[in-house]
Amino acid sequence: MQEIKPKYVVVALDYAKKTFRNELFSEYKGKRKSTPEELKSQFPILRHLLRVMGICYIEKEGFEADDIIGTLTKNNTKTENIVITGDKDALQLIKPNTSVWLTKKGITETKVMTENSLMEEMGLKPYQVIELKSLMGDDSDNIPGVAGVGEKIAMNLLREYKNLENIYVHIDEIKGKTHENLVLGKDSAFLSKKLATIVCDVPIKETLKDFEYKFPFRKDVFDFFKNYEFNSIIKRTELFEDINIVQNHFEHFNAQKVEIKDLETLKTLISNIKSVKKFNFEFNDNIFSFAYDKTTEYFLKIQTNFIETNLDISIVLNEFKEILEDETIEKILYDIKSTKRILSTFNINLRGAIFDCILAYYLLNAGDREANMRNINTMYHLDDDYYGINLFCLKEKLTDDLAKYNMLELYNKIEFPLIEVLYDMEQTGFKIDVKMLEELSDRYAQEVVEMAKVIKNLAGQDFNINSPKQLGEILFDKLGLISANNKKKSTSMEFLQEMFDLHPIIPAIIRYRKVQKISTTYVESYKNIIKAKQSDIIHSIFNQTLTTTGRLSSSEPNLQNIPTRDSESKSLRKMFVSRYDNGVLISADYSQIELRLMAHLSGDEKLIDAFRNNIDVHSLTASEVFNVNIADITPEMRQMAKAVNFGIVYGISEYGLSQNINSSIQQAKKYIDAYFTKYPSIREYTKENVQIARATGYARSIFNRRRKISELFVPKTRMFGERIAMNMPLQGSASDIIKIAMINVYKALKEKNLKSKLVLQVHDELIVDTPQEEITIVAKILKDNMENVVKLSVPLTVDINSGKTWFDC
Repeated sequence: MQEIKPKYVVVALDYAKKTFRNELFSEYKGKRKSTPEELKSQFPILRHLLRVMGICYIEKEGFEADDIIGTLTKNNTKTENIVITGDKDALQLIKPNTSVWLTKKGITETKVMTENSLMEEMGLKPYQVIELKSLMGDDSDNIPGVAGVGEKIAMNLLREYKNLENIYVHIDEIKGKTHENLVLGKDSAFLSKKLATIVCDVPIKETLKDFEYKFPFRKDVFDFFKNYEFNSIIKRTELFEDINIVQNHFEHFNAQKVEIKDLETLKTLISNIKSVKKFNFEFNDNIFSFAYDKTTEYFLKIQTNFIETNLDISIVLNEFKEILEDETIEKILYDIKSTKRILSTFNINLRGAIFDCILAYYLLNAGDREANMRNINTMYHLDDDYYGINLFCLKEKLTDDLAKYNMLELYNKIEFPLIEVLYDMEQTGFKIDVKMLEELSDRYAQEVVEMAKVIKNLAGQDFNINSPKQLGEILFDKLGLISANNKKKSTSMEFLQEMFDLHPIIPAIIRYRKVQKISTTYVESYKNIIKAKQSDIIHSIFNQTLTTTGRLSSSEPNLQNIPTRDSESKSLRKMFVSRYDNGVLISADYSQIELRLMAHLSGDEKLIDAFRNNIDVHSLTASEVFNVNIADITPEMRQMAKAVNFGIVYGISEYGLSQNINSSIQQAKKYIDAYFTKYPSIREYTKENVQIARATGYARSIFNRRRKISELFVPKTRMFGERIAMNMPLQGSASDIIKIAMINVYKALKEKNLKSKLVLQVHDELIVDTPQEEITIVAKILKDNMENVVKLSVPLTVDINSGKTWFDC
């Protein structure tokens, strides 16, 4: 509407899956998956939006949207037609007054197709789009075409004979296998042509007059977008006829914006900041914005390759250094930790930060919206142009909302103090044994080459092993391998495992992939980081506002994802060592914390008694589920019971458990039923969690962390939502507990002025890098602070291990 400025707009919709084409060919579009429920539920909203916008939409029973578009373009000969679609079938509609704009990325990137561009790109005239489909078919629409005729043969035939009818007029001129295929596939070819041809005589009562619309939009359109949280659209004043309705949506401060262009002005403002003791600021692209009250937003453009100013960033920050490091000057920020990281590169240690807006927003919206600056400002109707002033307002609003949902203690006692802990861990880093890294690099690089040779020898030819298409051709076409379940001829690891014994090439491919993943994802990745930083210390970033459960995540690189499924994967941990001469790494790991929380929260007496009396809970469950004495439990029975225990924690389905323990679904169901029969209070607890989440839309941890569960209210994801509701109180509480433990351990190490450093948290485990002389005291600090985080009806126990490497722990 803004770029093309059309006089008329009409939207064509498919009425239903079944059309006249299904009467011609019952399998038409038969391979398509049903429309996702999440999308179906939005169609009524889409129609409502179009009505509010005053845009005509047409749908006709028995016809597809393409047929409606075809009829409209045929009927409208007086003006230019632009068809906007992602469907290349529409290319057959191209005429001198009709172009097709193929959408590539939403509508931000389109390809304009005309008669000339169609010929240049595809070598076809518009009508030949139909002829091509008639011959080669179309898998997406399940149009059969002629068996054995692909795109290359079809294009050659069309260049020679122009259309399907003429091909069959000259069928005797066509020789060999193609002749045979065409003769056998004649009926299919002409059926395919009918299926591929867009109908251009759909009965449509609407006229051009009905396709007029009013733009810019009225207030009711703005209200619709606001109601459905189209946050970027409602900020665009040019879309609405009354600019005030947009501006009034955002909170106004009656503030002015002032650009600073010289150091003298900056120095005067710095004096004011020292006086009022408040300083909110934000780096945004090449703009440094700040405010010390609600009256004025100051900003300065930083010198870059693209912007010429007198203010280089290092000069500006040097002027602000005293303020930034003064803890008596209060600072409200969007993201404290990332800001500290930026400032540290300029040798500035940020102090005095009293509130982190993104962190508070994350707690309020986990499981719903991504925690970022734009979403925060939109939620509280704040104009993005006033970063510094916004921060004053946001602290008040976010604090009020945290109090409203009983989350202030979670913010003040867990999440906010954790910022300092995580920042210190990031700055400290984890030492890598470079010699070990080089050994692993050489070993895996050599094995990748060797396994590639083995695979190609077994295949009997050279090919790209990393190409699923080429690999599939080797396995399924050349070697004729396929498992009973692998009807799609997939080369995924799941299906390769099923085909393990069919041919020596399969285990070779599985090994090749494993070695290649270890080499590229871990070994070479760490080598590149060490080379770039010229240091043997790896500095990961610990993300506090990403997961829906409150768990921390790690990135750049991810130190939490080193696999532990087998001894070889675990051996990667041999790379991680202490930075101290004769130092060790100490690992402290909560034992079965989520099962202990399950016992506490459900109040199940059997589980509580087991944990209080140090009875092996997996053996107990095996005894209950298999109805045998604990003394008679075999390792296999215990392993299955362990899978049941942790499966229940995660709300596992019967199918999921059957996959984990390699049993039938019926057998897995028996185990789950037996479990809940023996532990009825756990069944009641899980049911209650789901009921609470349905009533409130949220699940909560024991520290009032909450997670929105919108999945509960969509039919297709309802069961997944129920599993989230069952598990989140356990996983959320476990994440809260280890965060408190991290804070307490960090404080204890500092208070005792120890050299030992907390370097990593992985799930329920903490790793501390420790000099030899501090081993005993650090082990005690870890055990005391982790086991006494919170008073539960069962004890929290921690396993302490140490070693020269993380692997040894």
